[in-house]
Amino acid sequence: MADAIPLPVDEKKPAVYILVLQPVPEKMMTPILWGVEEEGIPAEVGEAVSGSAEALAKQAANGSPLNVGIGIDPGEPAVVLHHRDLPAGKPLVSLGAGELQPLRLRQLGVNAARLVKGEPLVLQDGAALNSGGQDVSAPSYHDVEELQALIVQVVTELLKKE
Repeated sequence: MADAIPLPVDEKKPAVYILVLQPVPEKMMTPILWGVEEEGIPAEVGEAVSGSAEALAKQAANGSPLNVGIGIDPGEPAVVLHHRDLPAGKPLVSLGAGELQPLRLRQLGVNAARLVKGEPLVLQDGAALNSGGQDVSAPSYHDVEELQALIVQVVTELLKKE
């Protein structure tokens, strides 16, 4: 697990946590924050000392009261979206070097917020984004069923906390 500086939260503020390895270019960070914000979910950014984007995302998800985290490593470069209930090696979305356009980064932020709210995820050009960050024309029935089960579980947990 990555060594991370604690996130700036006093009372476990409900937010999507974003762990980053500095320095993160503004052109990477801004679209992600816009995407989360446009869905009305707060985000908190913390700085990590080491770790892969995937490890940072999992750590952020595990620490977030909303169970959703994003990890950013500008050195790889990579941006990863993870949920606490997903296994460590299976992030929801992973974007690599050729996929870090502003639209894709904003969609990742939107999807992080929508995962919190239990709303349908944003798809690019009518395609679903699979856990490897690859576009697929249509997810298999098993993948859709797995995603639906995850969303039901997240919504159920949120309702328990109300």
